[in-house]
Amino acid sequence: MVYEDLLLDRSEGIATVTLNAPDKMNALTEGMRRSIIGLSEELAADDSIRVVIVTGAGRGFCSGADLSGGAMTPTRQQRIEFLGPNYGAGAFFGIDKPVIAAVNGAAVGAGFSLALSMDIRIASETARFGAVFVLRGLSPDCGITYWLPRVVGSARAMEMMFTGEIIGAAKARELGIVSRVVPAEEIMSAARDLAERIAEQPQCSVELSKRMVYSGLRDGWVRQIELEAGANQACTRTEDHREAVRAFFEKRPPPRFRGR
Repeated sequence: MVYEDLLLDRSEGIATVTLNAPDKMNALTEGMRRSIIGLSEELAADDSIRVVIVTGAGRGFCSGADLSGGAMTPTRQQRIEFLGPNYGAGAFFGIDKPVIAAVNGAAVGAGFSLALSMDIRIASETARFGAVFVLRGLSPDCGITYWLPRVVGSARAMEMMFTGEIIGAAKARELGIVSRVVPAEEIMSAARDLAERIAEQPQCSVELSKRMVYSGLRDGWVRQIELEAGANQACTRTEDHREAVRAFFEKRPPPRFRGR
């Protein structure tokens, strides 16, 4: 099957998924979201696949939600449907197979959420991470309010969310966001080597290990997605959000937010 804005390679029990919209730094378009849902379901049902690697085409991993249509105006229910457990940022969390994020460049906004939902993250030296929602006049979503505090602690997570701070790969390694940092030219070989090591282990043991680690977390994830959707529905009605999106596409600094 052909998936929009995604590439898939299967080799020796390992599936490599490439987010393939390099002209938009692999921003999550609606088509890519649907593709991720379908592909994750396909890989979950494929017993020949033991490990999944996810990376991005070109210079970035994923630059977040595609805002090329302008300010976001979906209803709360539409956001829940888009951002829920079967949305791109949750689809790989929902399968039992181990998923490795090979973060080759910027992973910001929803792209950061996507990476956090994966089991293991390896970063190239050029990778950058940021919960930049606030700079777009939005509140954090795609599950990042669930994952980030669990990875870096609530105080550090809120600092990143409140400021939109972008950090480099070395800092991400220090905070535990990624397990290792490698030269840019080695990112895929490092991910592949790790995937091969995992693929050699008993499949039942590995998949049950993942299921047990996440046991009890899924209900909390769903609830958090609902809260995020409601919060962002309020944000999308503000002039701050509309002006922030205009500033982003006009390549000027974030505006002076007026709280309206």
